Amino acid sequence: MVADGVGQGYKEVQEISPNLRYVIDELDQICQRDRTEVDLKRKILDDLRHLESVVTHKISEIEADLEKLTRNK
Repeated sequence: MVADGVGQGYKEVQEISPNLRYVIDELDQICQRDRTEVDLKRKILDDLRHLESVVTHKISEIEADLEKLTRNK
């Protein structure tokens, strides 16, 4: 709604101001970048947790193999 300039009220406007459209586009781009950064951080953390799990499991396997070697002597 905008003032009609005559002082008799408002008229309905169906289109968005070019400036407002530009601001909305800019905000969408900023929000998309933030989402991408968060997704990348989450992926890196998930990868690190997976790597930690794999390394922990492998260390346990190696320790078990060493234990078998020392028992057989």
